[in-house]
Amino acid sequence: MENNFDKIRCYSDNETVDALKRMVDYDEFYPVFKLVFPDLTRQQIKDLFLSITGSYDFQKRVIDHAVKAVINLTMDEFISSGIESLDKDTACLFVANHRDIVLDAALLQHVLVSHSMNTTQITFGSNLMTTPFIIDFGKSNKMFTVFRHSDHREQLRISLELSQYMRQTIELKNESIWIAQRAGRTKDGIDVTQQGLLRMFAMSGTGSKKERLKSLNIVPLTVSYEYEPCDYLKVYETCRSKSGKYVKKEGEDFNSIKTGIGGYKGRTKLVFGNSLSGFIDSISDSMDDKELLHTIGLEVDRQIYESYQLWPTNYIAYDLLYGGEAFSSKYTATEKEKFISHLNSVSNMIDIDQQEFREEFLKLYANPVNLKNSVSAKT
Repeated sequence: MENNFDKIRCYSDNETVDALKRMVDYDEFYPVFKLVFPDLTRQQIKDLFLSITGSYDFQKRVIDHAVKAVINLTMDEFISSGIESLDKDTACLFVANHRDIVLDAALLQHVLVSHSMNTTQITFGSNLMTTPFIIDFGKSNKMFTVFRHSDHREQLRISLELSQYMRQTIELKNESIWIAQRAGRTKDGIDVTQQGLLRMFAMSGTGSKKERLKSLNIVPLTVSYEYEPCDYLKVYETCRSKSGKYVKKEGEDFNSIKTGIGGYKGRTKLVFGNSLSGFIDSISDSMDDKELLHTIGLEVDRQIYESYQLWPTNYIAYDLLYGGEAFSSKYTATEKEKFISHLNSVSNMIDIDQQEFREEFLKLYANPVNLKNSVSAKT
């Protein structure tokens, strides 16, 4: 029997229309979307939702409007580059570094809409699909569910189903997908592709692992925020994790979503990398599977590191962390004072050892300098 992926897939256009009819009656509806459309009345917002014809229409008329508002209110500048290297008629699998729960993928959709291109489907953790409102909102916004399970056998089944769904979406529906290069956001500024992710990609399809991976048309995607969304919350989690596994409190993910969207980000840049299809083609057929995955993972990381935009905040953090003025030419006294003021402000919000917090906070911003310089030295 053909798998219809009902447990994980996003909504069809008809289902989106039905979901939006439900959404206008949710308690959360008006408070949330009044923030997006402050000049419209409740009835006008409701009428807008009831006039939407499908997922792309929803993304273009509602979600993109919201993303533009976030850019205008929380960023000094948003720029993107590299989209001209994409084949607009061929779906791809965007493998992205992950810094914010919602914004990373939302910024990609904004750029695609701005270039009159079809948007992507988006992975969304089952831990975030907590209420009927969020489920209807997410699945109408082309989000499909990623489940995690502690049982090894069940996790293998989930991974295979996810792999099959993604391959069907890309190869048969010719629709692109956004997925993070790792489970969870980067909390230390180090963007590394998990080998298990690439292994999951290759679980479906036909031919060798090399052929299966090539056919997905993998494209690395890099986002760089001058001021890291949820920086102090990430550092808090990093510090607490040192004494054992960190267990999130109820509502913590939702708080991170709100903080990530509303917090100041300074300048932000999104860079499209080059398709890995040609690179994978160049790999010897004699390479064993483990080395193949390792080699492809390194290429994803290389492109992300090379595309990562280092901001004054990164260089300031590096000099503060290691002492000295190695990169003092990369920032002004005013920029340094602003960053230190931000650090002092957020550190006062956290009930934790201040020295440990400040060190991990500086690492979050300084680590990309080390990584980018390391890649530059090898090329």
